[in-house]
Amino acid sequence: MKAFEFFTPTQIIFGRGCLAQIAEEAKKLGEKTLLVTDKGLMKTGLVDPIIAALKTGDVAFDLWTDIVPNPRDVDIERGAEYARAHGIDSLIAIGGGSSMDTAKAIGALMTNGGVCADWIEGNLKHPIAPLLCVPTTCGTGSEVTHESIVNNTKTLEKDCIWGPENSVTTAMIDSTVIDHLPGSILGSTGMDALTHAVEAYVCKAANPLTNGVALSAIRLISDHILSAVQNHDPESLDAMMAASTLAGIAFGNADVASVHSISEALGGFYDIPHGVANAIFLAPVSRYSLKGAVKRYADVAKTMGISGRGESLEDLASQGVDRMAALADRLEIPKFNAFEQVDPKDFPRLAKTAAKADETEDNPVMMNEQDFIEVMTAVYEGRL
Repeated sequence: MKAFEFFTPTQIIFGRGCLAQIAEEAKKLGEKTLLVTDKGLMKTGLVDPIIAALKTGDVAFDLWTDIVPNPRDVDIERGAEYARAHGIDSLIAIGGGSSMDTAKAIGALMTNGGVCADWIEGNLKHPIAPLLCVPTTCGTGSEVTHESIVNNTKTLEKDCIWGPENSVTTAMIDSTVIDHLPGSILGSTGMDALTHAVEAYVCKAANPLTNGVALSAIRLISDHILSAVQNHDPESLDAMMAASTLAGIAFGNADVASVHSISEALGGFYDIPHGVANAIFLAPVSRYSLKGAVKRYADVAKTMGISGRGESLEDLASQGVDRMAALADRLEIPKFNAFEQVDPKDFPRLAKTAAKADETEDNPVMMNEQDFIEVMTAVYEGRL
């Protein structure tokens, strides 16, 4: 067995209604906090009860909403400047991956100085400012990963601030926050979590601990995602939130693979939502990668509920990929060619970005620029 590391320093508080404790937990982090969320979430009213709880609990805080779906370096740097100028010593992030990644990156600059580009090589000198995360989707897993994905506004590519210093202090996971989340968002973020779990299991960096966590996430998502989207029942919503966190722990301690290489290239260049991009490319890239990890993809298929009695591992693995594609269709994930900004002329540039991504090295089969062009073209034309 090869050597591996497994690092999970975040305190996880899970349960419907647990956000009633948020003021108590926030006070453990510092004297004055920066509440990081986005304007869209503010308009839903979802943040209002949390703000009320913080006020009732006499938590000193300022509000920061200057963020976008794919967090940009310039916005993060403005947030860090604001925090330093206003005596902020801790942070609370409420939202999906964009809010949590923004808060982690702001926290990194608060304690390490400089700008985002200074810290994209896993070279943080100091732990980020204390951070409490409240995920409001069932997809990102950012509350338990050690990464902040940052959109570089100069290169139009995604950079990553990463390392054990970039860890969340406390994650409060309360499924009541997704009680009224639109089914389309539940579906795409749930597929995002499925992508995290599948890639964590099949990638070359998988290890015995991440294997168990990843398969647990795959099982929960397979059993509950359709009910969560269609019925919004508490049991399914709880399961999806737990699965998202499990998937985050899995890929945070293993890696993702070439689905993410493509989705991050698309997010940086076209600003396509990360979960949607992952949902579009999970089945096509998995099919392309089957030959590199047939047994592992067969395990995924069985965990998704495919019996495979008397069938070869290859057939079972292929059926698993078929199930991923069918799930994306049932959840009405948009087609790649439905995005007006997507132009096949850009595929060589996007392929170059994807090929040089770190996670590409951990894909079950090595993919070069031409491979990525072929996959994107086939998906765009509806052939894969």
